[in-house]
Amino acid sequence: MRTTPFPARPCDVVALTVPEFACSLDLDSTASLDVGCRRFLDDANRALVWFIRFRALMAWCERADMATWLTSRPSLALHACEVAASFKLNEQWQFDVEAFRSAVESIDR
Repeated sequence: MRTTPFPARPCDVVALTVPEFACSLDLDSTASLDVGCRRFLDDANRALVWFIRFRALMAWCERADMATWLTSRPSLALHACEVAASFKLNEQWQFDVEAFRSAVESIDR
């Protein structure tokens, strides 16, 4: 059984691998903590980390300026999922809007 540290603060949210985070990820659906728990049956804290990262990604994607930008190229959503697996969260438990976008753009070249 794996034991991921409990993410008490944003800096405690560990990185996931891209397959752990993005496997069968649907950005058009709502995910619950139950989805994360089904992904990580042996590690509830890792499920929580997945859920925190998913919520941060969704908050970023739902911004009007990002939603428009994401639809400009089909590959951007995939790259956003890849970046979200390990990108550092800010003190609001979110991804810094411009730094995250820059990271996505650097992959999409």
